[in-house]
Amino acid sequence: MRHPAYALFFAVAFSPIHTAGVQPPAKKSDPFAEARLRLQRGNYAEARAGFEDLARDPKLAPKAAIGLATTWRAEGEYGKALAALDDGLKIAPDDPDLLAHRADLFYALGKWDDALKDAEPVIAKHEKHFLARWVRARILRDKGDMPAADKEVRWFVREYTDAENADRPITDPDLLLVVGQAGTENATWNNRPQQFSFVLNEVYRDTLKHDPDCWQAENLAGRMLHEKHNRADALDAFDKALKINPKAADALAGKGLVALELFDLKDAERYAEQALAVNPKHPEALRLKADVLLIGGDLGSAERLLTAAKLINPRDAATLARLAACYHLMQQPEAVAAVAAEVGSFDAKPAVFYHDFAACLEGRKQYSKAEEYYRKAAELRPMLPGPRAGLGMLLMRTGQEGEARPVLDAALKTDPFNVRVSNSLRVLKHLDGYQTVETPHYVLRFDPKSDKVMAAFLADLLEEVHADLKGQFGYEPPGKVLVEVFSTREMFSGRTIALPSLPDLAAGACSGRVVSIPSPRAAAGREYNWARVVRHELTHAFNLIQTDYRVPHWLTEGLAVRNEGGDRPAAWLAVLRDRYAAGKLLDLDNITLAFVRPRSEDDWPLAYCQALLYVEYTSKTYGEGAVGKLLEAYRAGGDTGGILKRALGVEKAVFEKGYRKYVEEVVKASGPRRRVEKAMTIAELEAAHKKAPDDPDLTARLAGEYVRRNKPAEARKLADAALAREKGHPAAAVVKAKLLARDKDEAGARALLEEAAKENPDDPRVLAALGRAYIEAKEWEKAAGAFERGRKTAPVDADWLTELARIYGVLDKDAELISVLAQMAARDPDDLSVRVKLARLYLTAEKPAAAERVARDALSIDVMNADARATLVAALKAQKKDAEAEKIAKRFE
Repeated sequence: MRHPAYALFFAVAFSPIHTAGVQPPAKKSDPFAEARLRLQRGNYAEARAGFEDLARDPKLAPKAAIGLATTWRAEGEYGKALAALDDGLKIAPDDPDLLAHRADLFYALGKWDDALKDAEPVIAKHEKHFLARWVRARILRDKGDMPAADKEVRWFVREYTDAENADRPITDPDLLLVVGQAGTENATWNNRPQQFSFVLNEVYRDTLKHDPDCWQAENLAGRMLHEKHNRADALDAFDKALKINPKAADALAGKGLVALELFDLKDAERYAEQALAVNPKHPEALRLKADVLLIGGDLGSAERLLTAAKLINPRDAATLARLAACYHLMQQPEAVAAVAAEVGSFDAKPAVFYHDFAACLEGRKQYSKAEEYYRKAAELRPMLPGPRAGLGMLLMRTGQEGEARPVLDAALKTDPFNVRVSNSLRVLKHLDGYQTVETPHYVLRFDPKSDKVMAAFLADLLEEVHADLKGQFGYEPPGKVLVEVFSTREMFSGRTIALPSLPDLAAGACSGRVVSIPSPRAAAGREYNWARVVRHELTHAFNLIQTDYRVPHWLTEGLAVRNEGGDRPAAWLAVLRDRYAAGKLLDLDNITLAFVRPRSEDDWPLAYCQALLYVEYTSKTYGEGAVGKLLEAYRAGGDTGGILKRALGVEKAVFEKGYRKYVEEVVKASGPRRRVEKAMTIAELEAAHKKAPDDPDLTARLAGEYVRRNKPAEARKLADAALAREKGHPAAAVVKAKLLARDKDEAGARALLEEAAKENPDDPRVLAALGRAYIEAKEWEKAAGAFERGRKTAPVDADWLTELARIYGVLDKDAELISVLAQMAARDPDDLSVRVKLARLYLTAEKPAAAERVARDALSIDVMNADARATLVAALKAQKKDAEAEKIAKRFE
């Protein structure tokens, strides 16, 4: 069957099955054996040469023409495939297999009338010709004549059953492939879920038993498993297909579909490109690549790919649905209507089109239209489980859980193997045991057995953040947003993606009307600041609802990060500094792609960092109200250039130029850029040093490698050489200091580093080594001086703060320690111990307001932490907030 969500691509369409001559297992005397083997293994050029040789024999020419056409189809040369079949028909004009294969090709190209002109005469003369009947069945299905199509697929099931009962089972792999696909359609349309298992475990298994090289059977098995969201087994099936035929474009595209479901856009695109390298006109691979672009917001490029796919098959509902989605997102309603009318002209019940259209829109958070089209698809073809499943999942996503349950129940009855539907129902059952608390703007659900105390703090936080965001954006969402705290990560993952595979690092999710987070007690042993996550996700909720889900990724992520509070992460700044120096910063045209389709490990942190900086720049340059104006402009629609002009009165180029200057200021404040060293093996480093023995950087670097390999004599010789060529060379000084310290000459090591610090006063390597040397000598004040200089001049290049906290603790310098701990807390939102210590210090320093703020933050990491609780209550009492202190204390009773 074809699952509407992905418009399942049939093996017979572009990797055609064969009912005569070419495909069945060869006997030793079979003249087609060698060519067929090369075909099935993906050696298309060699197979083609073999079929061309066979075609010289008039008796073998018809079958050879089928094989030759198959090689061309595998590589997207459909015109040449058609010519090969035509040549065969010139020799044997009434050959049923040639006519059926030409009909199959016409079907794949959307030329249904031509396909039926070939298929119907074959069926009239050869009633049991499987491929000809399968062409007719699919055309009836795609035209929306479901009673006639159902009658056709039942015919295949009966033929298979009759053959089994007569003890003359079908053994031709081509016929079994058709039986499997027809049986899957029959199972779907007539609610016979047990047939899925039979097709998978009997029909396709028999196909491979009779022909171990039939990769098409593995591909079709993978499709069925993927449709049921059994990703592991689906990937295994696709891998088995590719082991037989590494150039099976269908299987490569199948792996891409699995990657897309996992939101692994990099792999999805990679598999699409691999499939297109084999067959540049593979419609599904073109759609897959377009799906990746749609997610990234590159609508123009997606439209071009989909237009190319439409040229191959102008009646492919999956392609047309994605084109309609492109036009909807481009705000071209006339174009959407034109595509819908085009589909309606050939399909009386275009459920596949509307289902795929809905799925695309759901992926871009256009929920109201997606719901409309899911309902329309379900109405058009009520026997299909896909539209109901999609609708039920969408209702979950939009917080309509009560309405979602009966829809999901109905979907599961029609397809009990759909893992995502089953998981969603498990989540709803789990939620039945939760307690619900309502605040003025939120509905909060939580497990009272594990999260009652946390929920009390969370309810207060929701309204506090709500008021803040309302002030920032000049807007508040109508109605109440649903917030759910899940007591297990399994249920959090199930609520978020309806699968149990959400990474442990994921700490929150927002679909607009629903915010979900895992309980801190379900965080897989990892403490995290749930208050920070709530601020982040509520920002998304505001932005999505305010803009009718049109807010660009960069803007809502930048705002969400800003509302978390805290400092810019040092790791982000280090990446920003390096990419700025390399001239490879992101801009408004490509920043979204860096979020959803990162090309390197640095793209993702860079995207978050630059998004934050875009928000900072906008607010500082155009005022705090500018963000709200931008959000309202995005709601009205349009491209970013037009929106900037309309909301802020600035041209996009001018905005980008000013932003670059702001980034330059941030980069300069992060400290000097360290020398970038090309990664080299020890052998490569030795060779480079041999080639350039006077290069002090290479010499010092090799010395460091020798230290790590416990070659002190060689290391010292090289370090001395580097220092001789460059006085105080930072890397060489650090290496030699290590060697001196090993030899118990700590004074000599310090003196060497002090000399290097005079020559290179801002080098973080020297300052860090010198500070540690002072600590070893218990010269705490000098150590503090070295680390403080590093903290000021190279803030992102070393962990100055941890060492300074240790030093100021030893020196009993509480004021300095407070400064360091406050910065540590700002940089690491999940560090509980730092916050507990800082809150105590504030309380001791008679700063109860600051102590209250930090103690609350500590409880946002571990709400049951006794020290944080005691400090909070004491800080409240010190401010004479006795009623609040009593309320907090009662929460823990």
